[in-house]
Amino acid sequence: MGFAAALPTAMKTDRRYLTGLCGGANVRTPLGARHVEILHPGDMVVTRDNGLQPVRMIWSRTVTAAEMHDRPELAPIRLKPRAVGPMMPARDLRIACGHRALIPGYRISGVADEQPCLMRVGALADASDEAFADMSAESVTFYNLVFDNHEVFCAEGLPVESFRPSPKAIAEMDVAAREELFDIFPQISPKRCAYPGLTHPTAQARAYRPDCA
Repeated sequence: MGFAAALPTAMKTDRRYLTGLCGGANVRTPLGARHVEILHPGDMVVTRDNGLQPVRMIWSRTVTAAEMHDRPELAPIRLKPRAVGPMMPARDLRIACGHRALIPGYRISGVADEQPCLMRVGALADASDEAFADMSAESVTFYNLVFDNHEVFCAEGLPVESFRPSPKAIAEMDVAAREELFDIFPQISPKRCAYPGLTHPTAQARAYRPDCA
């Protein structure tokens, strides 16, 4: 079921809450790289800040070619190899436009080279030929990994964030996924986010510097 199926065609979803990795993306685990679509709750993933963490939930949603045609913001962003930096990503990575990656400081105006910042990957498509909206598939399934905390983990070598169930993000979920989330995390509600965000600083799209390597 497409995650936009219940919305009127003319309505545009806030891009900030279009998140997820497309099937085929390799996630770093203690057993090596594994495609995101074969992970299950309980599997361990290597996180940047908190070591090995178990996946608590995986929320998936599918978008059809017709939905992408009507609403281009639903199409995934395809990052070519080295679009962000060496081995970032190591190979083509498709990711939702609102998903945030941890971008090296040297790619961001006004930031120290050693200070990475979170930035939505849609910004890369607006600034670089190495990233673009990919509408070639008949359908695309996005996978969101949920941990006990908001985490950064590697997908194809690129550090990306996990799903953070804020009230607005929860509103994008289908009913079954929302109920599953509340069962796992009873402290979360549709009106209040009791799920702390990452401590990494954020950067605006206009600060991205595709010409700096």
